Amino acid sequence: MATSSTGTPAPTPSTATATTTPPASTPASTPPAFEVDKAMLDGATPKDLLPSTGNYPTEIVRYRSVVLTDIPLAKATRKLTGAIDLGEENLPFYDRPAEGMIVTTEQSWSAQGVTLGRLLHSLALAPGESTKVAVVDWQGTTRATGTEKTTEDDTLSSTTDQNRSISEVANAIAREEQHGDSQAFQTSKSSSSGGSAGIAWFGLGVGGNWSNSSNTGFSTAVSRSTGVKSVADEATQRISARTQQLATAARSRNMTVVRETSQAQKDQVLTRVVTNYNHMHAMSVQYYEVVQVYNVTTKPTKLERCLFIPLQELTFAYSSLQRYKEVLASVAPAEWAARIRAANPFDTTVRKLDACTAPEAPAAQIFEGVDLAEIAGGPMGVYGVRKTDNSPVRFDPVARQWNPMPATGLPNGLNRIAPGKDTVWGLRADKTVVQFDGTTWRGDGQDFKGLSLACGADGTLYVVGGDNTLWQRPQNGPWQPLNVQADEVAAAGSKVWYYRQGKTYERSATGWLERTPGQVARLSAIADGSLWGFIRSGDPVAVALEPGMTVWSPSTNPYLKNMGGTTGVVSAVSGDYWVLKNDGTLLRYLTTTREAPVPFDVPPKADSPYASRIDVWYDDAGIRSIQVVFPGQTARCGDTGGSGVLRQASYTFGGADKLISFDAWSGTGARGSLAGLRLTMTSGVANFGIAATTTVPPDLTEDAGGASAICGLFGSTVKSGSRTYVSSLGFYVRGGNVSQVVLDHLNDNRRHYSQAVWANADELTLSRILANYSYAPAGSNANPVLLGTLLDPKPIAATGNYLGFRWNFSNEQEREAWTSSRKAADNTFGTPVTTTVAIATKGVFAEAVLGRANSAEKIDLTRFWNWKDSPIQITPADIAPVATGSRAQNLDTTVAQLGATQAKFTPLVTMPDPVGLQTAQAIATANLFRDMSGISTVNQVLTKGIEAAASNDKAAGERAQEALKTITEHLQKMTQIAADSAAKAATAVAGGGNLSAVGGLMNQGTKSGPDK
Repeated sequence: MATSSTGTPAPTPSTATATTTPPASTPASTPPAFEVDKAMLDGATPKDLLPSTGNYPTEIVRYRSVVLTDIPLAKATRKLTGAIDLGEENLPFYDRPAEGMIVTTEQSWSAQGVTLGRLLHSLALAPGESTKVAVVDWQGTTRATGTEKTTEDDTLSSTTDQNRSISEVANAIAREEQHGDSQAFQTSKSSSSGGSAGIAWFGLGVGGNWSNSSNTGFSTAVSRSTGVKSVADEATQRISARTQQLATAARSRNMTVVRETSQAQKDQVLTRVVTNYNHMHAMSVQYYEVVQVYNVTTKPTKLERCLFIPLQELTFAYSSLQRYKEVLASVAPAEWAARIRAANPFDTTVRKLDACTAPEAPAAQIFEGVDLAEIAGGPMGVYGVRKTDNSPVRFDPVARQWNPMPATGLPNGLNRIAPGKDTVWGLRADKTVVQFDGTTWRGDGQDFKGLSLACGADGTLYVVGGDNTLWQRPQNGPWQPLNVQADEVAAAGSKVWYYRQGKTYERSATGWLERTPGQVARLSAIADGSLWGFIRSGDPVAVALEPGMTVWSPSTNPYLKNMGGTTGVVSAVSGDYWVLKNDGTLLRYLTTTREAPVPFDVPPKADSPYASRIDVWYDDAGIRSIQVVFPGQTARCGDTGGSGVLRQASYTFGGADKLISFDAWSGTGARGSLAGLRLTMTSGVANFGIAATTTVPPDLTEDAGGASAICGLFGSTVKSGSRTYVSSLGFYVRGGNVSQVVLDHLNDNRRHYSQAVWANADELTLSRILANYSYAPAGSNANPVLLGTLLDPKPIAATGNYLGFRWNFSNEQEREAWTSSRKAADNTFGTPVTTTVAIATKGVFAEAVLGRANSAEKIDLTRFWNWKDSPIQITPADIAPVATGSRAQNLDTTVAQLGATQAKFTPLVTMPDPVGLQTAQAIATANLFRDMSGISTVNQVLTKGIEAAASNDKAAGERAQEALKTITEHLQKMTQIAADSAAKAATAVAGGGNLSAVGGLMNQGTKSGPDK
């Protein structure tokens, strides 16, 4: 039995050293012998060898976060008093640099131990039950990416010229004259002989054979022939043939197939047999998840200063797409990324910007809430006086609204207003005549007072004085009395009217002519020379005094019939009728009709790359004409004729100037036309018409698609009387061959794509930009320092339109001051935070538990303890073999075959041979003449004779060989007979033995002879 030494105290190393001393005989230089303290080997385990948890972190993770701390000189923010609309547009951008920090945070994980987690599985076994468990863990991942792009290029170009010209004359003659004589004599003799002789041992044999043959022949052949043969043939042929074949076929095809296939499989099979060897107790095996517990401590360890620079969002055009194409595609959705990559901004194309069309003005318009007390019209437009404060107002035909005018010089407002040729007149509340100089209302210098006033087309002012005397004042002239009494005055063109006590008078060359009937109130002159008024009796009825008429007649205008409660009516230069009713309602009627637009189209030429100048003619109602000058071409629409005062504006484009966008405003000409036009170019902004002065936003806008050169003009014009106005306008532009849909997508999401461009900007570009700016921290008295010397040009963060950079310190004192101000209490960068985190592991803990007793039975002789005496008969059924075969599937990566080429040549037609060549071939044929000498017959006779002689000689030789063969065979037989006879004799001598025996006897006899 082993005895534990735990309770036995072990001697200390110092005690052992003290008791061990060297013997006296040992030299002092000999080192002492080292002895192992065996008691230490069986003592308590040292603590430094025992594993422990929680002393040191097992994993340390550091991460950085960028925070925005301050925006110096930022605009005042709005107070949060309600819900925030995430769809709100026109949100302010960051317009000032902001300061921030880069906080480096450290997170350490320290293991504290393990514990049991969830109960994963419970296996219950009856007494004596055994089971087999197989766990198959299979994981399969298949990933396939296929990209197929097909482009075919097939070009065939061929030009074939076949020229042939033959002119021939063939003439051939053959002549024969011959004499032939042939004789032959032939003798042949052949002889052969042969013989043979042989002698045998026991007899003589002789044999012989002889042969002899001879052949003699004589042959004579005589042939004689005399004749003349003449062949003449003449052939003339002229052939001229020319074949020209041109075949051109172009085909383009290129196929690129990319297949990326990745398959991963994992099979894990675990088999286990679980048996309950208890005979009396059931057992449950419980499997628990093993959980590892960590203490996670998070604390900031480092602070760095950073500066956020505000950037303008990009407007994406063809030029920017050329530069940032790959960056934009990398952050775009898959569908848009494919479109962006497919765009080719280096390939230019001409496209049309959709023409901006001015909407047709409605026939009637109601202005509620204007509440005017006075209304008047003239060449300068329509003016009025408000009833509430007597302030002057003017109607803006572009915005279709009434706008207030300056009231400087009008302490109590106006009573009357009258627009003239180039100025506006009025009667102040104290009845003083005043004039508007553009900013202030001023008196005429004579402090003239009146009751009513009107202004003619030539600028002459007519005023009814305080004593009802009618006065006139020519433009820049003195006051002149007209020596008549009047209550109201009106003027239009060169005509003047007044009425006095219900009677109307019209000025003539000799004086004043009365017009009937009476009781007409509130005169309103029209620009075309007619006069309007209202009869006071009963309901007010509009009546008109047409040019050349002497009697008032009821109005036939459908808009002015039965206008009860009307105060006045006035018409502006465009022919619009204004009706002011007593209840304050103001009505506007457009009397002009809009004709069908006349389209115009000036497409670009190949040699007109960009516009060099644009000229626009316009009046108060709209744009009358536009002219664009190109190198070698001028595009023009509209005209500059007709009535009305025209104004012109021009703009000269810079070299290769590009159009970014254009805006348009609609006017009143021809019931709706273009009244203003603004072109935003890369070199500046060009304003035409009211676009230069109005503050009303445009109602028609068009994006040029990102800086495109203007190269053509199109649109439509409409007629309004003698005038022509531009109703729609568009431009041909030449730019990169990029779909407008792609540019619209980039600009609609410009903040997202701008951030991608900023974050991927190269350091050289950012360094060059930052070198041009300086910045001083808020509250610092130091001189601003160039950002290029303090900022790391590599961005670290992007938020909104801010791009963050590391901000270095100019000196150590500044670093210390900044760091000290951000220390928190006793901790350098803040208080660490510790949390407990439990992480499930792959480990499983199993525990066997009996129902209400221990998991193992005690040994008892009265119980079953020897399993051999009573084995468990219940055995588990076998499970099927575990299969771990591959489940991978083959992916089809077959590439589609290219189609057959469509380019083919037409075979050339074979040309006929010349006729004369056949004649030449016939003459040149061999054996043209017949052999008349008979020499061939003689040759045949001689040949036969020689062959006969040779055959006789050959036969004689063959017979001689046969005789020799016969003799030879006879000799061989005789020799064999002799040999057989000798063998028989020897056998008889040996007594029946073989030759070897005989030889042995002979040798033995020799050895036993008398000599031995």
